[in-house]
Amino acid sequence: MAKKEVAAQSVDAQGNSIEAVEAVRTCIGCRKSGARIQLVRIVRSTNGSGETVALVDVRRRRPGRGAWLHPTAECWTLAIKRRAIGRALPGVTNVGDVEAFAQNGLPHLADQAIRT
Repeated sequence: MAKKEVAAQSVDAQGNSIEAVEAVRTCIGCRKSGARIQLVRIVRSTNGSGETVALVDVRRRRPGRGAWLHPTAECWTLAIKRRAIGRALPGVTNVGDVEAFAQNGLPHLADQAIRT
């Protein structure tokens, strides 16, 4: 399966136009596309007891299959309500970490996005 890419225009030091390619992912909440840097990654992993869980990967570094969400409460609520996490990450039986992050971590993450 090919990954989507979008070309973005930027200007180098000499003022020449350069076409940069940026990875695009689809939010599993709202189903809209966005740049990878604008989305939060959720990854499938196993905990100590062997249960398959969904974890929030803010740094986007964990290995394994991932799904993407916009850092807005609406997208996280939609993904949890529609059970989109279980479909995007087959085998996940526990989304407690994602639900806790949606309640506690999103305001902090949104503040960081506004500052940068």
